[in-house]
Amino acid sequence: MDNFLVFDWKGFFAHFRQFESNSSSLSYTFPPPTAISGMLAGLTGIQKDKYYSIYLPDKIRFGVQILADPKKIMQTCNYIYAKSPGDLNMSGDNLHTQIPVELVVSSSFPNDVLHYRIFLKISDDNLYDSLYKTITNYSFQYLPYLGSAPFTSWLEWPGDLKLLDKLEGNIISDTTVNLNLIDKKSTSLEKIDDKPPAFFVEHMRYYFKENREPGQIVDVIWERNRQKIKSSFNEPVFKFQLEKQVINVSFI
Repeated sequence: MDNFLVFDWKGFFAHFRQFESNSSSLSYTFPPPTAISGMLAGLTGIQKDKYYSIYLPDKIRFGVQILADPKKIMQTCNYIYAKSPGDLNMSGDNLHTQIPVELVVSSSFPNDVLHYRIFLKISDDNLYDSLYKTITNYSFQYLPYLGSAPFTSWLEWPGDLKLLDKLEGNIISDTTVNLNLIDKKSTSLEKIDDKPPAFFVEHMRYYFKENREPGQIVDVIWERNRQKIKSSFNEPVFKFQLEKQVINVSFI
């Protein structure tokens, strides 16, 4: 039996490094599954590289709703210029190298923060119990950060989810969508809430196997103008009630 959990993830800056980036560190617009699973592992105190077998798709899946319009900015960061371990003590002549880094902020930064709503579909009861207690009680072993350690963040629990229905066919999703789960030719270009669509696709890692062996890669589509995607789905979309809201969630 599947269990469902939701939380809001907020912060001023984010950097979710694209795995295909070169020395210029580009960022995904929203957290990929690997970033979410790593953050959750930190909340519950699981050490680095020890959680990969726990956060596999047969045990947990993620839905991501973008609740604050994101934008990207480029900043140049000073890194230690190290050719050998001895250079890390900052004793060399060339101490720094400057690297462009792409950051994600709210489109109305600094007045508003980034706001992602993360939905979890969990088939492992022990994992669900651990995450539910940790998130609802705010009892974190390690503080969350939005992709990179400098970008501290915080979580808010908006309440319990009530599953209303499982929808099939031509559906409007309020979350990002795995392209493999839809008929691409059916994706609607009509206006929703009087707003035309603007689609973007992010190419991201889904999970890691043991010893950080690379796992599956997925293409995930998101929509900028209305944060809704209407298409024909080949997997159920979950209709939830959260307080007074009704939200359609497609799990990546």
